[in-house]
Amino acid sequence: MTSYFLRTLFVHTAGTRLVLDGDAVRALRDEAPPRRLPLNAIDSIAVLSGIDVSTPLLTRCAEDGRTIAILSRYGKPRAIIEGPTSGRGRLRRLQYESHFDTSRRDALARSIVAGKIRQMAWALKQWARDAEATAATQLQQAAAALQQDHASLADIGRLQALGVEGAASRRYFECFPVALKVGDFPGRQRRPPPDPVNAVLSFLYSMTRLAVHGATHAAGLDPYCGFLHGDRDGQPSLVLDLMEEFRPEADRLTVSLFNRRQPRDEHFETSLTGAVSLTDVGREIVMNAWHQHRKQETRLRSAQMLVPNAAIPILQANLLANSLRSRSSYTAHELVVR
Repeated sequence: MTSYFLRTLFVHTAGTRLVLDGDAVRALRDEAPPRRLPLNAIDSIAVLSGIDVSTPLLTRCAEDGRTIAILSRYGKPRAIIEGPTSGRGRLRRLQYESHFDTSRRDALARSIVAGKIRQMAWALKQWARDAEATAATQLQQAAAALQQDHASLADIGRLQALGVEGAASRRYFECFPVALKVGDFPGRQRRPPPDPVNAVLSFLYSMTRLAVHGATHAAGLDPYCGFLHGDRDGQPSLVLDLMEEFRPEADRLTVSLFNRRQPRDEHFETSLTGAVSLTDVGREIVMNAWHQHRKQETRLRSAQMLVPNAAIPILQANLLANSLRSRSSYTAHELVVR
């Protein structure tokens, strides 16, 4: 296993052109020396608006099953480019059947929400370990409340599960200022982010979304047919479903970055509307931390071996695909054993 396992190539400097160079991608920009990276070291490419991607590179990535995402300056996906999806008819038929089966869809929605709540509770407990006594007590109490939310999911419908998830998330984010040792956090706000912490959260959620989208595509699932989120034109509902299980990982990385004082004031810029976004240097800092996180290996309750964080969305997407094929229950992302 190489250090490039499931690496996202992120290009954010306006005026850059990406071209296909044999079995590699080459980045060209004005007078800067060109950079070259083997395609087999990349599982996805993310670019900001203003980056030119050549047609041969787009075609090659689509043929290889490599996802290309075009993002806004705040990290929101504006377009996702992926290859053909041949040979997946039976799995997708089963996916659609489960989507329209109310009982089955409710069960899958409950499993996804349960997974997110477990991960949020685990994050609060981890933060409590490094907190002072008063803060630790507050975090532990919030974790206990989330466990009660988890228990309330039994035999409820999808819309009720969404309500439980919303209430649990609000309780969770109320504890964010306690976990953060530096920086102000006015609460989760995303359209657009009004402060540095929300800007980093939004950016890392976009990277999570890209990773999950690629995982659902690789597993043969339809990214636009989900179980928890509703049906809306252009909304990849299944991607948003599976993302819920991984949002707390982005949260933990955000808290870690700010507590280590890596993003500083000069790494953010504020528009005339008050929207806050990362600068080029700020994005490099966050992306480097993201790549390091994805390379780290961890042990899951359901696995007998160490698994890179980058592989977990793929494991979960395939686990969901297998549950659809066998019409069995789906087990969401389990707590990590440290």
